[in-house]
Formats: sequence, C-alpha cells, structure tokens
Amino acid sequence: MKKYLLTYFLAGVLILGVLAACGKTEYKAVAINEGVDKCEICQMLIKDDQYATQIILKDQKPLKFDDLGDLYVWLNKNGRDNVGAAFVRDYYSKEWINLDQAVYVYDKAIKTPMSFGVVSFAKEADADKFIKEAGAGAKMTAKELDSHDWAHTMGGGHGGM
Repeated sequence: MKKYLLTYFLAGVLILGVLAACGKTEYKAVAINEGVDKCEICQMLIKDDQYATQIILKDQKPLKFDDLGDLYVWLNKNGRDNVGAAFVRDYYSKEWINLDQAVYVYDKAIKTPMSFGVVSFAKEADADKFIKEAGAGAKMTAKELDSHDWAHTMGGGHGGM
C-alpha cells in the first residue's frame, strides 16, 4: 500500500512540475544583426550598440529599435497587449536587461540615435556615475518612462514626431 501511495505522490509531483513549466513563457532578447536589422519606427539600420532596444511579442516575434524613444513611440501607438517582454541595453556593458528592471538617465544634451536623450543602466550606481561624469541628467524609472514626454531633443529625430 505504501509503495502505491509513494508512486501516486511522485507522479502527482511530476505532473505539477510539468504543468508549472508549461504555464510560463520565457522571453529572451535576440542579437542585433547590423546591416540587416532596421528600426520598426524609422526604418534606419540598427547598430549593435548601447542604444539598441527591442520588444519580443507574445508570439516570439522580435521588434527592434535604434533608440529607446522609438520603442516608446511603438508602444504608445500599439499598446502592450501583445508584448511579451521589452529589453534595453546597459549603456556600459551593452548587456540586455529587462526594460522594467533598468535605471534610466534623461537629459536633452545626451546624444542618442534619434535624439530622445534617454540611456539605460542595469545598476543605479552606473547611472549615478554617468550623471556625475556628464555633469547633467536626471534618473528615471521604467514607470516614469511611461509618462515621459518623448519629444526629440537637439533638433533630431523623425519628421512629424
């Protein structure tokens, strides 16, 4: 009798483990292919640099952007219902980090590909270091980016934005 109970118990644990694993979709950032990948908004080629960002849709399709501001232009137009995850690059290491976990620095004097003036960091200490070295900038959270005025700085960006 104990043998059967142990067998049923182990089978139940195995089934629960499989069901738990099936219920969660994992999204991972994909590599930037310079010379091929174009920004979803401006259609400019994307450099494999610290400004590149991306969205992975729930169907696993990646959308790539050359500037964080363009990612937000897309989000503001299309919403988040079909977004599985969004990724930004750490300014110093260029490692992909989840958009919601990054720390951001904004200043109109920061030069970014589309002149939105926002850069991202994995660590708050690195954001502080950047502000100190630049002598300007304000830290922001991902939540604050949702209400940020995504206007172009320094006269750059796309027409009509």
